[in-house]
Amino acid sequence: MGQVRMEDVARRAGVSKVTVSRTLHCSEKVTEKTRRRVLQAITAVGYVKNLVAGSLASNRTNVIAAIVPTLTNAAYGTSVHAMAEVLRQNGFHLLLGTVDFSLAEEESLIATFLGRRPDAMYLHACRHTPAARRLLRNAGIPVVEVGDLIRHPIDMVVSYSNFEAAKSATIYLLSKGYRRIAFVSAFKRENERHFNRWRGYCAALRENEIPYDPALVLEEPFAFHFGAEALLTLLNRTPDIQAVLFASDLWAVGALLECSRRRWSVPGRVAIVGFGDQEIAREIVPQLTTVRLPFEEVGRVAGQKLLDRLHGQSVKPKIVDLGFKLIERAST
Repeated sequence: MGQVRMEDVARRAGVSKVTVSRTLHCSEKVTEKTRRRVLQAITAVGYVKNLVAGSLASNRTNVIAAIVPTLTNAAYGTSVHAMAEVLRQNGFHLLLGTVDFSLAEEESLIATFLGRRPDAMYLHACRHTPAARRLLRNAGIPVVEVGDLIRHPIDMVVSYSNFEAAKSATIYLLSKGYRRIAFVSAFKRENERHFNRWRGYCAALRENEIPYDPALVLEEPFAFHFGAEALLTLLNRTPDIQAVLFASDLWAVGALLECSRRRWSVPGRVAIVGFGDQEIAREIVPQLTTVRLPFEEVGRVAGQKLLDRLHGQSVKPKIVDLGFKLIERAST
């Protein structure tokens, strides 16, 4: 039950260890008959190529490490899947980890992944511990950050502005005549993207001379049913609320379903806006007004940026803003 070695393949195929190595790394140097015999032996004994050992000589593992906050949010999965497709078509594979929005856990996982010698790293976050930033800068590998726009990335950033997106959504609600606008987000100390959406909401109010009311702002755990709970909490606290901007479609849909259960008119009783334009936003009744974010394009562009760097190409610009779009539907 020990680890299968290259010597085991050679013995099974009746060839030398050098011939097995040539078959794996430069098969044009062996005959077709020998190549078939070696490959059959590899299958028979269950040999797996040691990528780490190979990387010591080639300085390349063909593995890209990716770190996301969680897999429970479809947005992260959409971006990572799009990136993985780009990488797979170019002979690279993905090593994926989650950190549950913890900076300390991200730092630990970065160190762990760097120990596996990835060729590049993808981070769905733009805020990191000082130690994590040092690790990545000292690693000497391409790094792309996504999830928000920052002026000073570790290496490259491909994203959209959460600040501008939330500001635009709030201004849209103000243009519809709503003045008592609530805002629901994740815990801002843990989630910089939602913190910047709150900043955009505040900026829109300030620019339109609408007083900021902390009673209209609520933080909730990231789960579907908290959208309904958030709406009820806000309406019980301040019944004159006219509209709610949710920092995620997940909560917004939960709120819409609660309105349906209580037979409240939307937007008659309250207008609702989401964030993300997930598929359910188009299917629920009433259809959800939301901010469309380019999750899939972020993954594709980020993957291509990493590939360009790995192929020795100059990457410009290093800060890529893919923008957003407000999608107006029946909920407002």
